[in-house]
Amino acid sequence: MIDPLFRRFLNLFVLLVFGLVPSAAFSQDELPPAGKPLTLKQCIAIALKYQPLLRASAANVEASKAALEQSLANYYPQVNLNNTYSTSTYNYGGAASATVRRYNWTFTDVTSSALTLNQNIYDFGRTSNAVNISKENIRASEEDFAIVRQNVIFNVQQAYYTVLQNLHLVRVAEDTVKQNQLRLEQAKGFYEAGTRPKIDVTNAEVNLANAQLALIIARNNYQVARVNLNNAMGLRQDLDFAIEDSLGFARREITLEEILQKAYGLRPEISQIKAKARAQEAAIKLAESSYYPTFSGNASYTYRTGDFNRDYYWDWYFGFSLNFPLFSGFSTPAQIAQAKATLRNLQAQEDNLKLSIRLEAEQAFLALRQAEERIRVTEKAVAQAQENFDLATGRYQVGVGFPLEVTDAEVSLANARANHIQALADYKIAEARIEKAMGLAR
Repeated sequence: MIDPLFRRFLNLFVLLVFGLVPSAAFSQDELPPAGKPLTLKQCIAIALKYQPLLRASAANVEASKAALEQSLANYYPQVNLNNTYSTSTYNYGGAASATVRRYNWTFTDVTSSALTLNQNIYDFGRTSNAVNISKENIRASEEDFAIVRQNVIFNVQQAYYTVLQNLHLVRVAEDTVKQNQLRLEQAKGFYEAGTRPKIDVTNAEVNLANAQLALIIARNNYQVARVNLNNAMGLRQDLDFAIEDSLGFARREITLEEILQKAYGLRPEISQIKAKARAQEAAIKLAESSYYPTFSGNASYTYRTGDFNRDYYWDWYFGFSLNFPLFSGFSTPAQIAQAKATLRNLQAQEDNLKLSIRLEAEQAFLALRQAEERIRVTEKAVAQAQENFDLATGRYQVGVGFPLEVTDAEVSLANARANHIQALADYKIAEARIEKAMGLAR
């Protein structure tokens, strides 16, 4: 029989392990029910919850806030409690003359407890500039979090549309396999009826095998795309869930000037580098403050005795100190020069960043317009290829066409459909790139 105390301990252990400890793994119960595919917005929400890159960036923000508290600490008094014990001889006080010295091994014990207080009164901007540096570092780390967030969102969007692209390509490959299976049956029927040679059957079998191979590759590409989507969402488990098919085309009216205007105002990279520049300006002032003195006050209350068997006595101490830095081995001007050079580096980085953002915006805009033109052209190509395939198939079925005509028409139709799917996916990804370039995906 289990001891009641042991049973209680066992129940508590099970509760702690399986009930109270949060699991980092994603639970499949949190997904929508079967038959209701995940939307892009839901995939992004999952990524924002489980992507470890965001947790790492959030930890950096917390670390920057803790650094600010450390900088603020110099505004407050520093209080310490010191306890000391020492024992020593005092033979220097027992010398009888310059030629005769007397030594003894008598030790004197000293025990003391002291409460000390030190307060920085004025340091010519050392503390205030250190605080400003910490505040700007917080802003920079928050903008870094926004950068990571927008990258996570874009990665999910890109992976999402890549999955849809490969899903449509799988359907194209499946249709091609079905068409080749039907043609093989027709070729066998014509051969058995004596209206077509055996080579038609052989060619149909080869074409079917090639179509099946293409289907295997398409399905594998789809699975790889699914793995990439799971990874972009930060999921550790190998979950297989449906996603909403949103690969349709809806033209977006936007100009390059609109993209650039919002990009320069909203991109977190620009806000981050501006915060770093402000922090560097404060660092220059901090370095310059090393030329000036510091003024502080201190006080202590000491409780001590010269022997464990004697009474303790207390003493108060109050004082002020004014420290002038006279010579620091030229370190202060070197620190100022270093800080100013770093500021110039940040200003150059900001100019280069704006060039990179402009390039990114122009490339996304051109990719959007190119994809739009490709969609219009590939729509016509699909319609024409479908008509050509129907004509070739009809001719072959009535015995006046040739297998090569059907094969060529089939290849043209599959390529046209694949090009149209690629154009649709590229348009969606270009839209996502524009949102990222404008700083909207944050």
